[in-house]
Amino acid sequence: MILRLLLLFLSLSIYSNESIFEKIDDTSNVFQAGLILSGLESGVHYLESKNEKQTELVIAIHGGGSLGYEWVYPLQQLNSPSNLVSYYRWQPLALNCLSDDIDNLKKFLEQNVESYESILILGHSLGGILLGKVLEILETNVEVDAHIIASPLAGISPTNTLCNYEPPKMTKNNIKLYEWRTIKKLDGVYLALPYDPQIVDIKGSTVTRLPEEYNGNKLGHNWAISWVADEILRR
Repeated sequence: MILRLLLLFLSLSIYSNESIFEKIDDTSNVFQAGLILSGLESGVHYLESKNEKQTELVIAIHGGGSLGYEWVYPLQQLNSPSNLVSYYRWQPLALNCLSDDIDNLKKFLEQNVESYESILILGHSLGGILLGKVLEILETNVEVDAHIIASPLAGISPTNTLCNYEPPKMTKNNIKLYEWRTIKKLDGVYLALPYDPQIVDIKGSTVTRLPEEYNGNKLGHNWAISWVADEILRR
């Protein structure tokens, strides 16, 4: 009886995982498609079924107040037969100073990365802060490409004091870290701040300041993800 229940649970999980990308692809309105992502429960969600051809694991980490739409195009573009695309749903405004999410994401990665030849992780806005903290303590020999996008890595008061936050200082040998910074005056999230919270000094990191426009649009906080996804595919 227990075995039958387990098999039923697994079959339902696989169906659900397969249907996430299918639902997104079947939704013509990008904002409605985004709600599919933002409506997921906390944790890592595979957006498609796993198979033996997938040699790379892709993980997207959203920022604060995300409605998901900013990830629809990037995830569709990054998806390929050789990778497994996933989405980490979390609550950036939780009062635990990210500690639970840092532990959860670290544990997931260390339990799963050995099944893949490489890992591609994208963290946007506050998701970049979470990614940066995870990379500091992640224990793996698998090659990791980490992209931190439009993220306030320098921190913002009073959070720095309350959470004893310090920016990452360096990367490990198996981790390639890329920082993608928006132009502050074009980023509505950082525009009113007296400083640019994206500017930090991380040894071994590759920093790129994004251009002013993307496909005729002002390249602000959310469009940055799409620009980076296109750039990853161009490499």
